[in-house]
Amino acid sequence: MQNAVNSQLVIETIKNGVLTVQFNHAHYNNPFSDALESAVSYSLTKAEENPDVKAVIITGGIDRSFSVGGDFNEVKELKGGKEVEEWIDGVVGLYISSLRLTKPTIAAVDKYAIGIGFQLALTCDWRIATERCQFIMPELKHGIACTLGQYMLEKSLGRAAMMEIIYDSEAISIERCFKYGLINKVTKVEDLLEESQKLAERLANYPEVPFGKTKKVINESYIKGLQDVMENTKAVHRASFGAGHAQKFMKKIVGEK
Repeated sequence: MQNAVNSQLVIETIKNGVLTVQFNHAHYNNPFSDALESAVSYSLTKAEENPDVKAVIITGGIDRSFSVGGDFNEVKELKGGKEVEEWIDGVVGLYISSLRLTKPTIAAVDKYAIGIGFQLALTCDWRIATERCQFIMPELKHGIACTLGQYMLEKSLGRAAMMEIIYDSEAISIERCFKYGLINKVTKVEDLLEESQKLAERLANYPEVPFGKTKKVINESYIKGLQDVMENTKAVHRASFGAGHAQKFMKKIVGEK
């Protein structure tokens, strides 16, 4: 049985107990606006509460990026004050909504996973990517602090990989993705969702209680670490946006002087 629920910002499809949450921003690169962030967080929270959902696939869709990060049309307006703290609260809330899922989660990644998109993929249990996908954490070279990215990369991949990724600030080759353990499988574009569905169904068949309890314990320290780093993150982002470097880059990208 297959049912689809469409909203403006998220498309939810459930098949054989697997819920696919597809980002549906008007732009094919799926930048994380505040509205999209809230919509995805809500979908993931509902998925945890829904007994009919046994596993979750998170994706930007085929021929669309997983996400290129924060929506520059909104983020360029940050000045270094309280609005920065509210922005960080929303971003961390998105990550925690994924980490609190006790059901199997798969990130199905096509095209770009940048910044917030990259970090959201790190909250999933498994990452399947297309041959053309590009993971990039470019914050530092664009004048944006990378404390959340630093923590999440080090927690997920280790200190050495983290330092290479954030200081290099460039696209990571498929070979390096496998070396770091960033992706678990590469597939053809046309097979991405099918391969993700197969894996999700396999994991969904594991006994629910031991899987869920184990995953909860695994992610407890991840969540606590994110909460602990939030205050430092807010402080460094206030300073970063207060310096104005990031806004100059973002305005250039969106075509403003």
